[in-house]
Amino acid sequence: MTAYNIFVGGTPHSVTINPTATLAALRSNLRSSIGSNIDNYDFVYFAQFTQKKTILSDRTIENSQTVASVVFPDSVIILTLTQGNKTDLFGMKTDWLYDRHAGIRIVKNNSDPGAIAANKGKFDPIMLTDIQPSNPSSNAFYQRAVICEKGTVIQFNISSWGAAGYGFSIKSDKETICDGLYVTLGDNPNHQTNTGLRRYQSSKNMIQIESTKTLNIPTSDVIHYQKVTLKTWRVTSYKAGGKTHSSNAQAPVITAPHMAMATPGFRGMGLMKSMGAMGAGGGFDPGPTGGDTYVPGSSVETGAPGRGPAGGGDFGSDISDIKQDDRNTTVLGAVVFYFFVFKDHEQANRVINVLNAPNPNAIG
Repeated sequence: MTAYNIFVGGTPHSVTINPTATLAALRSNLRSSIGSNIDNYDFVYFAQFTQKKTILSDRTIENSQTVASVVFPDSVIILTLTQGNKTDLFGMKTDWLYDRHAGIRIVKNNSDPGAIAANKGKFDPIMLTDIQPSNPSSNAFYQRAVICEKGTVIQFNISSWGAAGYGFSIKSDKETICDGLYVTLGDNPNHQTNTGLRRYQSSKNMIQIESTKTLNIPTSDVIHYQKVTLKTWRVTSYKAGGKTHSSNAQAPVITAPHMAMATPGFRGMGLMKSMGAMGAGGGFDPGPTGGDTYVPGSSVETGAPGRGPAGGGDFGSDISDIKQDDRNTTVLGAVVFYFFVFKDHEQANRVINVLNAPNPNAIG
């Protein structure tokens, strides 16, 4: 007999059971201790082929697969919400969020004393792409998302290609963090380069992520504050120090990375069935929901940027006679992402260090 830490939608339960028992037996055990609500949840396993945590949506497999086949490090077993009116989330962790020639990275502000004090003990923000809901009835699909602890003071690291330089804006539908800051390339035009932003353009307040409840944002307006967009655009000419710098070069053509052909019928841990094959209706079946990062819906809530403590440094020297592309119609990239916050530090620790422990290769 083995003791397991079983997380049902993020809530921990301790169960002792033989690792060779079937998943059906474990479900029966949980039904006795938790109740029939357990039938709103499905087991999660680690698919070796895709390297993703994946939902075992075919419950008939539970009659033959063992408990050992779904165990993660530290004897963790995960069941995710697949029915009802709520959902958990799966996504792919990343270091940067990109669209075409523009990229953004959200990190803790480790430069300003006020930020360092506010961020003490907090985890680094998590950036995810390709976020999918565990519940098929949910529409909680996000191409990009950022999850922070409440009160985290952040820095935006921005990357973009530029001609003579580039301009950038970061704003939601309701709140402007900056609109019309510039990175200039001097005598070395036409390349990708990075910059950072630690405060609002219109005030010397640093950028602090809070829950939309803390910010008193009405429910009807949440999406308009939660969704933030970075845009970058070409600067083709400007004057600085009495000298004019110009370049009308276009950004290089983006070449899509090589895509390996899908292999029908591959299997992971003996649990996947015909992933990438034709579905029952004759259409392409992308397979069950999964990702390398699992976030229980009960552990997070909507978040948004707000004005934090004073700080963030000063902007660079002035430039003049700027010639630039239209920032609304001719952009180098537009990175759209959504902010979430962990409900508390305990939930953040559970998601980061327990449910998504490093090297999550399943046992058995």
